[in-house]
Amino acid sequence: MKRASRSIECLVFGWLVLTVSLIGQEIKHAPTVAQCQADERLWISSVEHHNDDTLPPLRVLWNWALETEDCQKVDPDNQRLYFNLSSEIIALRLTRMSHFLDRHNLYQQFVQEDEEGKR
Repeated sequence: MKRASRSIECLVFGWLVLTVSLIGQEIKHAPTVAQCQADERLWISSVEHHNDDTLPPLRVLWNWALETEDCQKVDPDNQRLYFNLSSEIIALRLTRMSHFLDRHNLYQQFVQEDEEGKR
């Protein structure tokens, strides 16, 4: 009887942990086609006609890129637009990373370690 009671306690505890963790999470819904198209127009304009001071932080750019992936599924007729935007965002992120490496004199270390096979 102790063994069955212990199993039930474990199940209840596991259920409680799962329930509490799910309550704390925001449920993410797929964007609508209209939202995707509006965001794409706004974001591509921001990305293509920017100076470094007007672009949002990397975390925001990352979220934009993630949404464009969702938009490719929701609005397949405009898949190439979302792919283009995502590519532009990736290029911006790589440029920022390269500038960071240069500012902190880490670029040469990066190149050397890459040549040594440290990837």
